[in-house]
Amino acid sequence: MPKLLGIDVGTSSTKAVLIDDQGRLIDFATKDHPTFNPVPGHQEQDPQHWWEGACSTVRQIMEKTGENPAQIAGISFSGQGCACLPVANTGEPLGRALIWTDERAVGQKARIREILGADLGKITGNDIYDQPEPRMMWIRDSQPDRYQKAAKFLSTVSYLILRFAGKMAANISDWGFHLAFDRTTKTWNYQFLEAVGLDSNKFPQLYAPHEIVGRLCEQAAEETGLMPGTPLVAGGQDATVAALAVGVLEAGQSLNMRGTTDLLSFCTDRVDYDPDLYTTVAVLPGLYMSYDMKEVVAAGGSYRWLAYMLFGETASYHFETMNDLAQTAPPGANDLLYLPYLLITTNPEPDLQRAGSFFGLNTSTTRGDLCRAVMEGTAYALREAAERLARADMNIIELRATGGPTKSPLWNQITADVTGLPMLMPAISAGAAYGAALLAGLGVGVFPMDDGYVTLRSIIKLHRHFEPQAETRPVYDRLYNAFCRLAKNTSGIAPQLRTETSD
Repeated sequence: MPKLLGIDVGTSSTKAVLIDDQGRLIDFATKDHPTFNPVPGHQEQDPQHWWEGACSTVRQIMEKTGENPAQIAGISFSGQGCACLPVANTGEPLGRALIWTDERAVGQKARIREILGADLGKITGNDIYDQPEPRMMWIRDSQPDRYQKAAKFLSTVSYLILRFAGKMAANISDWGFHLAFDRTTKTWNYQFLEAVGLDSNKFPQLYAPHEIVGRLCEQAAEETGLMPGTPLVAGGQDATVAALAVGVLEAGQSLNMRGTTDLLSFCTDRVDYDPDLYTTVAVLPGLYMSYDMKEVVAAGGSYRWLAYMLFGETASYHFETMNDLAQTAPPGANDLLYLPYLLITTNPEPDLQRAGSFFGLNTSTTRGDLCRAVMEGTAYALREAAERLARADMNIIELRATGGPTKSPLWNQITADVTGLPMLMPAISAGAAYGAALLAGLGVGVFPMDDGYVTLRSIIKLHRHFEPQAETRPVYDRLYNAFCRLAKNTSGIAPQLRTETSD
């Protein structure tokens, strides 16, 4: 019986999943990795930690299950989008990767806007959010030796392909967000590269997500305990692969991916430019995923931060304690509001940029209020995102959700109540890693791609519906309006403070 392996390198951890040819979960493993902040605004990760996480999780699964490596029919990948990793022609990383939350390339973003002007969206198909090209330009401008030594710039998934296959390659889902990618031709955007002065030969060869990109090399086989020659399927960016895991198989369906960030996306067959949306190629042919990217919402990131503030560490039992505390607070958290904007901002206008905050604190505020307010704040932001998508004729009718925060029934119920949308969770809640295993199956032919995805629909089962409760609607409508007012009236203050401090 063939088995399939999916590996996902996210912002905070690496996960691996092993499934059988019926899509059933055999085992999974996870390993955390750190982010380095050498100076304020700089966010870096060591690609060796990504590789060690992949090796560790795969070995854990193989040793625990006793599965024969020869039975693994295919491997595929998922990863955090938009990391910027220069590598030498030997494949050796030239320092740490500048990940998607890195904010050092403000000047380069401004330069791109200056060069392209009003034609930015027409040329790139996306506005500037957290793509790696400005960071590539920063390396070129600030570290010219490093730029010259770079044979290629790789993303997280591309680095996994390099280590597993010994080949520098990319997939059009992972790189479809990029300013340097042309979604209509699915090739590199040479007009953009020439305009901003980036060398096109520093970009890797492109593959479709379901294509076999190579085979497991001897060194990777030795380090992972897998079989040399195992087919490797190109994979995708984590949100597009997670969409597969929750059964987003056609235009009109949507995904709420809840991890470090809370991302709401809509599956479409359109490639039109919208300045408020961020669009990439889906992992299934002919489809695209559009994301609301007005601001980055820290969901799990906020909860992890609060856990650290409350307990000085972030063990899993602390999150359970926080969930229990949140249960003690009433809907509305005693009128405590939370703005969940702790991470990178994607709004190019300083006057419109938001920042994280609690509002309504008093001497009666409890730890339960704080915990519940974080849950509610992310739900208010999600409702706002759904309304923006609706204005672009992308109407969300249900939240197919996956990710760590969905383990909390209270958080799920709050989200359904605030948004007025039912929440559905997959029976197998391994997120993008599970989606990568399914994608491996499509790539090697274990699951057919020519049956209208009937097989996939029979495999991917959704359960645990959370329906909106009418009795909480009045309080959440009132506080949602207050949330929107607070976000609007405090926008621009944090960037102004940062400017005054730097002066």
